[in-house]
Amino acid sequence: MADEQFYTILTNIGKAKIANAGMLGKSVVLEKIQAGDGGGSYYNPTEDQTALKNKVWEGNINAFDKDENNPNWIIATACVPGSIGGFTVREMALIDNEGDMIAVCKSPETYKPKVGNGAMKDLYLKFIIEVSNVEKVTLVVDPTAIFLTKKDEEKIKTSITNLDKKITENNTTTNKKIDDAKKDLGDKIGDTTLLKTTDKTNIVSALNEVKTSVDSIETTAEKTSYNNATSNLNATNVQGAIDEVVAKIETFNEININTINNILPI
Repeated sequence: MADEQFYTILTNIGKAKIANAGMLGKSVVLEKIQAGDGGGSYYNPTEDQTALKNKVWEGNINAFDKDENNPNWIIATACVPGSIGGFTVREMALIDNEGDMIAVCKSPETYKPKVGNGAMKDLYLKFIIEVSNVEKVTLVVDPTAIFLTKKDEEKIKTSITNLDKKITENNTTTNKKIDDAKKDLGDKIGDTTLLKTTDKTNIVSALNEVKTSVDSIETTAEKTSYNNATSNLNATNVQGAIDEVVAKIETFNEININTINNILPI
């Protein structure tokens, strides 16, 4: 079996419509992609074709793109859902909004299984055509279809990776700022476990406890303690010491008066 050559060509109808669109200032509106099995074998599509040899599926265009390296390429994509199958794709066609076949393609054999075959998968059909006046061709995309090209998928993955990296960097920076702030605050407050107060849970509670204690201190002479270890007094508070000293002074004065009276003649 000779090596097969695969290609896409504009049909005569397609070339005429695109040429007329250029002269009339209109556009050729591409709307659908068809798939066929070629009647059971490969064949070489020709420009005078108006239909596929044996159409097995037709669906709306799900996405379109332009090739970065080939500005005259138009790339249309459609998806054959997993629920449909049981055929082999060997030919494809690009259909406009008037039902005319604008381009035809000979494609490599691709079997589309169905549920009854024990396997189910979506089949993505990519149709590429080259036109000289791309601006005169419009592709209608099915808005209900959710479709990602490989390029779209790679862009999304890259964006997610960059976002994850940025989030990680922000988290690292934020956590460091929090740790630095905690350390700075801790250095200013000190170790609360060293507080002599009953409540060591926080500085405010400890300060309130100290204030309450200070407010409750009585500074009267009776309540103020006195260290009598270095004196001959028996008192244990300031008021008692004062009273004891006054009593001693009065006793001393009385003794002095009596002594003077005994010495002086009456």
